[in-house]
Amino acid sequence: MKMIILSYLDLAFLSSLVFLLGILLLLNGFSQTKQLWIATGRMMVQLLLMGVWLSWVFAANQFVWVALVGLVMMGFAGYEIVKRQTYVFAKWGSYWIGLLSLSMTALVVTVMVLTLVIQPTPWWMPQYAIPLLGMVLGNSMTTVGIALDTLTKNAIQQKGAIEAQLALGRTGQQAIRFVREQSLHTAMIPIINMLVAAGVVSLPGMMTGQILAGADPMEAVKYQMMIMLLITVSTGAGALIALFIASGKLFDLRDRLQIGQLIKQKD
Repeated sequence: MKMIILSYLDLAFLSSLVFLLGILLLLNGFSQTKQLWIATGRMMVQLLLMGVWLSWVFAANQFVWVALVGLVMMGFAGYEIVKRQTYVFAKWGSYWIGLLSLSMTALVVTVMVLTLVIQPTPWWMPQYAIPLLGMVLGNSMTTVGIALDTLTKNAIQQKGAIEAQLALGRTGQQAIRFVREQSLHTAMIPIINMLVAAGVVSLPGMMTGQILAGADPMEAVKYQMMIMLLITVSTGAGALIALFIASGKLFDLRDRLQIGQLIKQKD
């Protein structure tokens, strides 16, 4: 089955619908219409630039360019994690926590599935490596961001309860465990909802894209199942790693709570 090609005129028509939606929302009291339009425009520019870049990378078919794309994606994912936080650690601490957790999960999981499951030749073939990393990285970024934001906000709001645990002789990690558990629960809810809804309420993006491109539906289903399993492992492990690192940074070597190192970001 041949894939139907979309024209730029088609995209312009769909963009006009978003513009009209913004006006309708504005008339009904929505105050973030400008941000909606800016986000939509940014999305389109980013995707168009990525499309041009990936076309060149696919044609070059060299590991160094695939690795560079991965590094850029990782770097921006770490930055977006920081932007989603209400409170951040000083000296780019939140950025490095996010980047480290993504490197230990999303990157490792992507390399693992490329070398052990799909096994393209070469293993870093851009057709597989870049889309897989992008899907896993995007979901991991969201989950890690939610986990860190919930941890830091709850640590400030429940400072008294944490210090009470310390006064009872608990270590720093023991004293903040209940906050870490709350944060992990909050971060994992979207992933669980995604798994429950898949195939019944929604047809996930990768599966839909492959079917639209003419792939066999059962093959598309198998690839989608693989992606969702990878996302679940990567997001869960990434959230755990980020929470343990961040909760550790909230205490000094003598297990004293150091809330003062958290800085509230400007709106």
